[in-house]
Amino acid sequence: MVDIFQEVEEDLKRERNEALWRKYGKYVVGVAAVIVLGVAGREGWKTYDENSRIENGTRMANAIELSQAGEEKQDAALVALDAIIADGNAGFVALGHFQKAAIYLRAGASDSAVGELEAIAANDDVEQVYRDLAVIQIAMNGASASNAKDLIARLNPIAVPENPWYYSAREMIAMLHIAAGEIEAAKPLLTEIADDSEAPSGMRARASEILKAIGA
Repeated sequence: MVDIFQEVEEDLKRERNEALWRKYGKYVVGVAAVIVLGVAGREGWKTYDENSRIENGTRMANAIELSQAGEEKQDAALVALDAIIADGNAGFVALGHFQKAAIYLRAGASDSAVGELEAIAANDDVEQVYRDLAVIQIAMNGASASNAKDLIARLNPIAVPENPWYYSAREMIAMLHIAAGEIEAAKPLLTEIADDSEAPSGMRARASEILKAIGA
């Protein structure tokens, strides 16, 4: 009988953890993703000569316009982005993959989106700041209880104070612990974020809310 009660308790814990992940996991780096698209575009403009900048900037603008023109234009947007990825410099290549990932996520094709993000993370020609963001987004969109520890290991080098994604990485690590059912491991990370006056205010508020939800 004790074993049955333990199984029920574990099921309830798992359901709670999954609900927390569904509720909060998608908010972790949403703002960061928007910011990096603009930054990646600027880096592309800096590193190309004027004619190439104009050409690739125009192609990227057209591809983004297609991606925002409705479901029937998504395939054309993907083709346009593939051409940019094939021909562009590292800044535009990264931006192209980020845009493709966004299209796939809107379509519910998370595996394809993660594939685009992995292409960024594995590309040594792409600046580290974008590769790190890609890893965070891989964790956000490809996490499960089974791969949480592997993703945490990939995030740990990013979760250092000198990294611009420090807070996002730490928050994501906490959420991965929750997704894996490791509530006690998540609590100190969330507490540190909630108590850190330099952390973004929205992130601090979210950490406090999650701590209340998990009974800390």
